[in-house]
Amino acid sequence: MKTYEEFLDYVKNNIKDYLPPEYAGSIVEIVKVTKDNDMVLDGLIIRKEKIGASPTVYLEQYYSRMTDRRDEKNILEKIASDFLRGMKYYAHLIGFDPSDWESIRCKVGYYILNAEFNNERLKDKVYKTVGEFAKAYMIFMDINGNGFNFSLITHDLMEEWGISMDELDEAAEMNMPVRFPPVLLSMEEDTKRKQTGRPAANYLRQGKKLKEDMMYVLSNRGRLHGASVILYPGLIEKVRGILGKDFYIIPFSTEEIVIVPKKSDIRGFVLEEILMENNAMKMPNYILSNHIYEYDEESGYMKLMPGCMS
Repeated sequence: MKTYEEFLDYVKNNIKDYLPPEYAGSIVEIVKVTKDNDMVLDGLIIRKEKIGASPTVYLEQYYSRMTDRRDEKNILEKIASDFLRGMKYYAHLIGFDPSDWESIRCKVGYYILNAEFNNERLKDKVYKTVGEFAKAYMIFMDINGNGFNFSLITHDLMEEWGISMDELDEAAEMNMPVRFPPVLLSMEEDTKRKQTGRPAANYLRQGKKLKEDMMYVLSNRGRLHGASVILYPGLIEKVRGILGKDFYIIPFSTEEIVIVPKKSDIRGFVLEEILMENNAMKMPNYILSNHIYEYDEESGYMKLMPGCMS
């Protein structure tokens, strides 16, 4: 079986044999791409002449499926198929010009990352530090109704727009709750939703008082960088209102926050253990924090839980 480096060379040298004839003259590259939490992946890029927008196919996942040489043809066919599917989604981005602020204003948003875990990822990017988190600003593009493409905003692009940080933040705050509406689900119902595909009740819409003996999942519709909802203006206060009591906040991943009502039988170290066990099982790029937070009505803001491990 090929080593990983041999696999990369094999893909680069042979992938065009599995693509339509119009890709015969394409440029094929494998580049290192820094993803969230400074996770570096090998991305396959196939570019036709005069076409800028192209999906990046990350190759680690394909190599992990190989067991012997008989898999090589099937793997290349799968890579080619995934690339062509991605090109259909990216078709409307061909010729897209991000330099016009007025056309981009309605497409800017943000998501949160751990600032310490993302030194490389955030280099030259526009972000604000909020405690241990980075509020990283992005452009989001609807991919033909099949989800969104996200691209972090650089300082150079913001300078080209000629706008201030306040103007960027104001546009992002307006767009996020509309394009990525928040959802609050019971963890039990959310688990059933994942198993059955049936929608679960969004308690933010119902406004009913919640049960204090349950855990809840706070995210956005679609779970696209869903932990970002923690920064939506007034949202945490709204959760406090319908929960009827103070609560702990577990940054379960970049996709979701877990809300745990405060009860006398819950100990902070138990929540810390839950979070650490969860993080140990997560892909590194999905980890948001190793710390537990709490919200109390008296202070009116989210704060690090006293005694939380560093």
